[in-house]
Amino acid sequence: MSHLKERKEKVCLNCKADLVGRYCHVCGQENLEPKETVWHLVQHFFNDITHFDGKFFETVKYLMLKPGFLSKEYMAGRRMSYLNPIRMYVFTSAIFFIILFSLKKPEDMIGSNAKPKSLSQLQAKRADLAKAISSRDDDDGDNSEALRKVNVQLAVIRKIYGDSTKRTFSKSELDELTLQGYNDSLVAAGVSAEDRKRIEKYVKVIQNPETGMEIMGVNTGDYKTAEEYDSAEQKLPEDMRDGWLKRRIVHRAIALNEEYHADKARFKEHLIENIMHSFPKILFVSLPIFAMILNILYFRHKQYLYVDHGIFTIHLYCATFILLLVAMLLGQLEGVVAWGWLRTILVLLIVAVCIYMLIYLYKAMRGFYQQRRAKTFVKYFIVFSVATVINIFLFFVFLIISAVSI
Repeated sequence: MSHLKERKEKVCLNCKADLVGRYCHVCGQENLEPKETVWHLVQHFFNDITHFDGKFFETVKYLMLKPGFLSKEYMAGRRMSYLNPIRMYVFTSAIFFIILFSLKKPEDMIGSNAKPKSLSQLQAKRADLAKAISSRDDDDGDNSEALRKVNVQLAVIRKIYGDSTKRTFSKSELDELTLQGYNDSLVAAGVSAEDRKRIEKYVKVIQNPETGMEIMGVNTGDYKTAEEYDSAEQKLPEDMRDGWLKRRIVHRAIALNEEYHADKARFKEHLIENIMHSFPKILFVSLPIFAMILNILYFRHKQYLYVDHGIFTIHLYCATFILLLVAMLLGQLEGVVAWGWLRTILVLLIVAVCIYMLIYLYKAMRGFYQQRRAKTFVKYFIVFSVATVINIFLFFVFLIISAVSI
């Protein structure tokens, strides 16, 4: 019920029907004064999303403490006391992914063999090296070589990214930039392309870095453009040419190589970001499949329709979102607290939440389907195994889609 003042006029503003009481018996609209404050709009927002009048917290309590109970209540027709499953799924999944994307950044998920350096840090390093060289007459050459290397790196960075770039570079990226700078010097010195390739291959054998952009195990290699690759393919015998799929992948990898200037870190960031934003789609696609697995396992129980299995699955996913969110927040808290005893408690709580996530499906199946423990455990194992395989398959499908659509 709204906290707005009830109108004295007993005529519905919506359908003009005569009123008896607070609500219209024709359209159901509440007979309230039409003028609202900002606070009333905020109240409407929370009420419409979560029924913040207590229904949301009541639903969460039963969802977490009595697995399977809400699905059984819904099937029995007792629904007004609890939040609608679809609304619950939309709300919990939205909150979960908003917090997940705010806590987990793509750049944080890329491993690096050294702390990344920015353009300003490289400039400061160059100044320190120059100062060290000028203060020593008997310099052994190490600082001079390091200074030359930093100068090369700065020149290539300015050439590719400009003087005002804010991005950082890992050690492997700086090594690649150094190699590119030396190669440019060889070009300026008039060294032939054939000799440059020999030098480059020799350096690659020693350092063994990855070259070019790679998708699904296919690397662009030494090809800079699609035309160069197609020309090389035409020179090969027909039985030695790449197949249709590999040609498409190489073309895409070459395009990405040109787009990202062989910057693998930036490419990986975009790829991880695409994959992370695919998780909601994966779960949404897997939801009806999970319900179908349950429908097949319980096909002899005619009282359960496919929709009933779907409601059970929605409640299961909502509980999973909440438990994962709790585990994530506890993990974030564990990473910032300084007291050892409190960190131990938080770690134990995280372990407890993870264990509960593993047994939640079993408890929910036992509570909803009301079968014996042994039979429920066997079906739990089958559902868990099949669902895991399907989710892994869906993950790789969306991974491929993310890689080719980035």
